[in-house]
Amino acid sequence: MITSYQDALDVIEGLSRFGSKLGLERIKTLLSELDNPQDKIPVIHIGGTNGKGSVSRMISSVLIRAGYKVGLYTSPHLHSVRERIQINNNLIGKESFVNILNEVLPIIEDLTDRYSDFYLTQFEILTAMAFLYFYRSKVDVVVLEVGLGGRLDATNVVDNPLVSIITNVDWDHMDRLGNTLSLIGREKAGIIKRWVPVVTGASGEGLDVILDTAKSLDAPIYILGRDFFVDWYVLSQVGTEIGFRSKKSQKEFFSSLRGIYQVDNMAVSLMALEILRDRLSISEENVIDGLRDTFWPGRIEIISKNPTILLDGAHNRGGAEKLSKSISLLFDLKPTLIVGMLKDKDAYGIISSMIPYVKDSIIVTSPKTNRALDPAILGRVVEELGGRPIIVPDVKEAIRVGLDLEKEFICVMGSLYTVAEARESLLNEVEKD
Repeated sequence: MITSYQDALDVIEGLSRFGSKLGLERIKTLLSELDNPQDKIPVIHIGGTNGKGSVSRMISSVLIRAGYKVGLYTSPHLHSVRERIQINNNLIGKESFVNILNEVLPIIEDLTDRYSDFYLTQFEILTAMAFLYFYRSKVDVVVLEVGLGGRLDATNVVDNPLVSIITNVDWDHMDRLGNTLSLIGREKAGIIKRWVPVVTGASGEGLDVILDTAKSLDAPIYILGRDFFVDWYVLSQVGTEIGFRSKKSQKEFFSSLRGIYQVDNMAVSLMALEILRDRLSISEENVIDGLRDTFWPGRIEIISKNPTILLDGAHNRGGAEKLSKSISLLFDLKPTLIVGMLKDKDAYGIISSMIPYVKDSIIVTSPKTNRALDPAILGRVVEELGGRPIIVPDVKEAIRVGLDLEKEFICVMGSLYTVAEARESLLNEVEKD
């Protein structure tokens, strides 16, 4: 019996040794023992390579404004694992986290005894805990973000979502999802269910697979650029405004989320909300207010203005390309870059996307995780691509070096692990002041 939140954290962290293992058999077995709570609550299922967290936040914010009790399940977290499981923007309480884990662990131990080589990953257990917590809390609807891929992701145990959303298909996790956009698209398309509407901002090879899947399952599909449109957009340091058009409506909307990638994210969210209005009571004012209020830390987040310090969790080439374009559109200055990455990421693709938009001196660092890429290796990548690396292994120290070097504009990116450590360090400094 776990008696403290710290003990619960230790158990959850210990599960990370199992890593990430795709497949639905294990999570289905556990949920069956829990009487399948995922089947008893309406779900909005959101996948895609980039932007699924932002879309999840936007839709959740609008539904909260509409008066619903909204469960939100996202990953990864920045500062606390409790961020992954929220109701109406409130993190799961420490006591509730302990209680739910205590309920689940004996079942896991029993399953482990009954079946040889049976084990559950950290993500699978957190997913089961989220479903149980949301059901017990009597939420009206769950906004459910895919963890990795889609087809074999632990969240893909939901049989009849209100809507399935695939933000886009881009290069990431090729070792597990495939080395072509068609293969990656096939994994993302795995969340599509028979007769359930699909909204996507995908294009190219990835979209082709999504279209074929939707057609085979008689799922109505709504595609950005074909069924709904962004007629114009305005980016600023306070947020993003777009002119949205569909067959039913044409109107401008504003979100406090910044960056070029929020243009498509907003459009995809708005189309999904239009579909949801057939099932849920959502007014236009709810949509306007919810988008305006959306907050998603670590995504083009301006955490300081003197100097300007920008945090962004861009961790693949597509995300880095959108970040670099956003920097060029939102700011007159090139920032000094502080970057720390994980071993399985495309260091060359990410750095090559950023180098034209940042100053030559790039501070390379390493977040505190055994998955982190050696900063010396990352430094060589920077050097080969024409930058001047400054190697500072500790993120907190890298921030200090950056502040000594740069008095106007700093951008921290490369991994949410890096962003989280930088954010904690910077927020602590603000609190001291």
